[in-house]
Amino acid sequence: MVKKVKIYVRSVQKIKLPLPDDELSELEEELLSPEPLLTEVESEGELEYKDGKVTITYIESAATGLENCTTTVSFSDKDPNSVSLYRAGPVKTALMFSEGQRYISVYDTGYGCFEVGIYTERCENGIDTDGGELSISYVVEIRGSVAEHTELELKVKEIL
Repeated sequence: MVKKVKIYVRSVQKIKLPLPDDELSELEEELLSPEPLLTEVESEGELEYKDGKVTITYIESAATGLENCTTTVSFSDKDPNSVSLYRAGPVKTALMFSEGQRYISVYDTGYGCFEVGIYTERCENGIDTDGGELSISYVVEIRGSVAEHTELELKVKEIL
């Protein structure tokens, strides 16, 4: 079963700058810490349910910085809070999200590849064959150092 869906993506990324070893005042830390990056986009895509697996596929827009990439979010109906995100196109990656778990992935920017660690703080999945919402809070590590904290929300609604 494949359904056409409207997909709303909201991402809030808090980039963490590396701080020098010296102690900094709270004001200095605040000045070095950038504002969160908010991205909100709407796309059309497909939701497929087959053999106990839900798959949501959509094309990224230029607003995400991932133009011409295809993103696929999938999970088993038996374990909906273990979610995979695959991205293909100019940027390639495969990310796993499971609350309290850390996974290592390779991120291919098209200019080079690097390893990232993804630690999932929260993964709440209310998506089923009719749509719903997915909320993930995770930390991205590069070379063992926290580089970013992301709150990702995905809302999926069938197009009638």
